[in-house]
Amino acid sequence: MGQKQKISADKKALIKAAKIICDLKSGTCPIHEPNFFGCPHACTEEIRPWQCWVTYLMALSGNTTTTEPADKLPLQHAA
Repeated sequence: MGQKQKISADKKALIKAAKIICDLKSGTCPIHEPNFFGCPHACTEEIRPWQCWVTYLMALSGNTTTTEPADKLPLQHAA
């Protein structure tokens, strides 16, 4: 069985916000946003657009020390 990944409340909130923004943007990635710095990884079926939003939002906040590759973020549904 897979081990359940523990993530902080801040990370859960960021994931939920990214999913909401992604939904509001019709499921698109942040590529058309002002000051978009470029995709941190190649798009694949394993990478979800909301994961790119997490990376983008973390970069906007100046938080570059804790960014994780989008493919390492949990794929659970944020409630």
